[in-house]
Amino acid sequence: MHRPLVILCALFAVGCASKSRTLSRPAEPPPFLSPAQVMKRMEASAVQYRVEGRDSPPGGWADQLWPQRVSPREAPRVKEENGERVIVDWPGNPPAVNALLDEAEPHFEARRYAEAAKLYEQATNTCPDCYLAWNFRGDAALFSGDAATALEHYRRAIQVNPNDHRSWFFQGNALARLGRFKEALDSWAWCLVLNPRYAIIRDMFRNNAGLGLAVLDEAIVPRGYAEWAGEAVSVQFDPDHDPSWLAFANCKALWLGEPSHRREMTGSADERFSTLEEVECLGSALVVHGNRKDKGETDHGSDPSLDRLTAITQDGMLTEAVLFEVGTRIHPQIVLTLDDDVRQRLKTYVLKHVLVPVPTAGGHDL
Repeated sequence: MHRPLVILCALFAVGCASKSRTLSRPAEPPPFLSPAQVMKRMEASAVQYRVEGRDSPPGGWADQLWPQRVSPREAPRVKEENGERVIVDWPGNPPAVNALLDEAEPHFEARRYAEAAKLYEQATNTCPDCYLAWNFRGDAALFSGDAATALEHYRRAIQVNPNDHRSWFFQGNALARLGRFKEALDSWAWCLVLNPRYAIIRDMFRNNAGLGLAVLDEAIVPRGYAEWAGEAVSVQFDPDHDPSWLAFANCKALWLGEPSHRREMTGSADERFSTLEEVECLGSALVVHGNRKDKGETDHGSDPSLDRLTAITQDGMLTEAVLFEVGTRIHPQIVLTLDDDVRQRLKTYVLKHVLVPVPTAGGHDL
């Protein structure tokens, strides 16, 4: 058995501690199937599986495999209901506060930051729990050149509502302006944990190479896919990419065509997101990829994303990669439903495999 699968089999206790229904599973799920065991079950099944070579979309079949099913909340509030963390809308501002924010906006747009700041201060005095007003107040201070005061306001916003990624992003920017780059990195990491697909932070690092950081592109770019085609399951793989993705496609087909396997692994035959499914199927691809590399068979059609996923797996973080990239495709704010220890592991993953230093002549020692 190749090393990645050995590591994968030790991952059942990782990343599944949340009480969120999307991550429910039996207390002791059975071991993952090897690629050969997956094929054996498919061959013995009454379901017809049809293997087809097809060109994959430029970004792989991620959109088809993991379409968004939950809409994000603009201003999220997390609360406990029946032992689970659920996301609801943050209470609306009082009318008096909205009037002050509306009055301040033209001043801010015209760069009259002092005038805007006075109105934002009135808003936070009127409603100390209106955390977005604290962020606006921080923006007025930051753009007027007072990063220290801006930091105080952003921190107050986070104190009121720690679950909005934007406040962490703004706090990171203020810390960077103050030259406190290690603290800024920590804050930016939390921003990405709470919203892995936040385009603004990704654009910021792309357009400011002097910061010495980059947000890496997706690590999971699937070149295999499975779907029902009439009475059969179509098992698709892209022949122009690493053939290891066929093992991934076979595994996805098994989860789709054999409800008994899904029930065996998760305790339910319902088709919903499970880290176990994605880790098992990615693990199948990684095992085949590792075996091919050992035999020197990867000169043609190798996929660098599988090398990156192998490194992630060897760090024991494949489940974190699945939550960060796959789970948040389906439910953009799934992290808000997860327990604190899972969030901490995601932050470690971000700092090691997502938000990483890059060589630059003017970069900072982060």
